[in-house]
Amino acid sequence: MKKVPEIIGIALFLLSFIIPLGSCNKKDANPPEITVHGSNPANHCQGTEYDDAVMGGATAYDEKDGNLTGQIVTTVNVNIADTGIYYVNYSVTDSDGNKAEASRTVHVIFCK
Repeated sequence: MKKVPEIIGIALFLLSFIIPLGSCNKKDANPPEITVHGSNPANHCQGTEYDDAVMGGATAYDEKDGNLTGQIVTTVNVNIADTGIYYVNYSVTDSDGNKAEASRTVHVIFCK
């Protein structure tokens, strides 16, 4: 009978290490942040090649994952043949599945 309290004590001691480990695996609920660099909105001359990196590009950072810039998915929807308003969309997802989105507005204009 003397061993039962001792076994319970050992079990509680071991559980004190296991329970906090589960709390370390909590899912991060904060999305990353995308920063669009350069002009936004931006003017671009009709008929000339559009290069978003030249415009300034974007960077992404997450509190948990750090620098996510290399994981940004960039969608360029700029029609350089026609004047108008177009968008460059950026999106990134962190390791916990939190998604961030940002965009640059591009005005394709006639330039002499």
